[in-house]
Amino acid sequence: MSVAYEVVRFVLRLAVGLAVALAVAALWALARGGGFAEALSIACFVVGGLALMLAAAGGSPSRRDAASASWMEKWAFRGTFAENRARLPDTRLSTGAVFAGVAICLIALGVLLG
Repeated sequence: MSVAYEVVRFVLRLAVGLAVALAVAALWALARGGGFAEALSIACFVVGGLALMLAAAGGSPSRRDAASASWMEKWAFRGTFAENRARLPDTRLSTGAVFAGVAICLIALGVLLG
């Protein structure tokens, strides 16, 4: 398992989750007229809950099979990225574990803000 690869994958998913939570909090604060910190706390709980549901869903092994990929996915993974994709580590964290870690971080941030 490449530790650097897994850390980057986790940090990117956490950054996306936090960006979505910030966007939802901004909209919530504008619509309700309340404080941003309270809205961010609620948004972290909501996005963390969605990430937890994604963790429970996991990843299907058939999604990683190139034979069952859609034409769009086959077209997107052509060229240099496809060559780099073949060099991914054999042992890695499951998708569910990464989403569970992101969910725990977002829910903990919601608790700290609330």
